[in-house]
Amino acid sequence: MSEQKKCSDCKHSKCRCKHEKCRVSGHKKCKCKVEKKIKVKVNVPTEMSGPIVCNSTCGNLLLTDQVPSLEIWKARIAMDATVTISVFNSAMSTASVRVLVIRNDGSPVEFSVPSGNTLSATVDAAESIIVFGIDTGRTEGKYFLEVCFPVICDDKRKHKKDK
Repeated sequence: MSEQKKCSDCKHSKCRCKHEKCRVSGHKKCKCKVEKKIKVKVNVPTEMSGPIVCNSTCGNLLLTDQVPSLEIWKARIAMDATVTISVFNSAMSTASVRVLVIRNDGSPVEFSVPSGNTLSATVDAAESIIVFGIDTGRTEGKYFLEVCFPVICDDKRKHKKDK
């Protein structure tokens, strides 16, 4: 029977560590106190490996019986956009604001902002954002919107531009 060497890092005879010193010793179980790294593989299509562009905008909201809803953003790009929307509903408002973010996978994100409050959400694959006044009355507020999307860096896009 061959004698197993003790791991020089952990001094344990049954080390299975992937650290170089442990692996060389042929041990089966790690007792090292060395930081272990976790590798995560993320598949990024080559056409999406370009830079990310973010655009920000803000505006005022005034929802009344005459204007009960307002589409404040609509995607006009071919790539999936990630949006961060923050909505402030003034304390002077008589109704809450409902925010609806429509996503291209069919699962909308929705939240309500009571008077005198601000709420935010970050949503991927967004197609449009619509705000509604809940119930009747006057709703005043502000919104901030950041839209981020990858830039396409492929030959097809370059050829279309040249023509």
